[in-house]
Amino acid sequence: MVTPVLESERILLRPLSLDDANHIFKNWTSDPDVAKFMIWDTHKSIDDTIEWLKIEVENINSNYHYGWGFVLKETGELFGSGGINFKDELDCYELGYNIMKKYWGQGLTTEAGKAMLDFAVNTLGEKRFFCRHAVDNIGSKKVMTKLGFEYFGDSSYTSFSGEKHFLSKDYFLNIK
Repeated sequence: MVTPVLESERILLRPLSLDDANHIFKNWTSDPDVAKFMIWDTHKSIDDTIEWLKIEVENINSNYHYGWGFVLKETGELFGSGGINFKDELDCYELGYNIMKKYWGQGLTTEAGKAMLDFAVNTLGEKRFFCRHAVDNIGSKKVMTKLGFEYFGDSSYTSFSGEKHFLSKDYFLNIK
């Protein structure tokens, strides 16, 4: 299924494109504070962001990966990204997200998360979801809790490069 455009009260969620590379690199993938707890490492150059976006564009027609850019309706600014990826080992989709630092603490990540989960439930028919946060990432914990995720247990994860290791809190969301 082609990744659809989604809409919430304040946000338009749309597939990302290579045309977004400069803005994304400048505003969040190069920001060490945004990348601090992410599985991806801080992008050192625009080329890192372009390589990631090529994967996103390639997956626009995937039934196992849905990724969106988050656009603030009021201003048209692309301020973050997120998505759901199917995890075979968990037999469910994992929710992930990140946004520009200047928009932290405004409820936008929770709003985008709700739109992505609503799509997964109402369009894909999914009933179970996974999410995790680094132990020290309290902001992400708040988002998961507001979305209805329930703590399941502790684990850990490592960044793609293998340079960052995190103890994590793991959560599941079960839709009745």
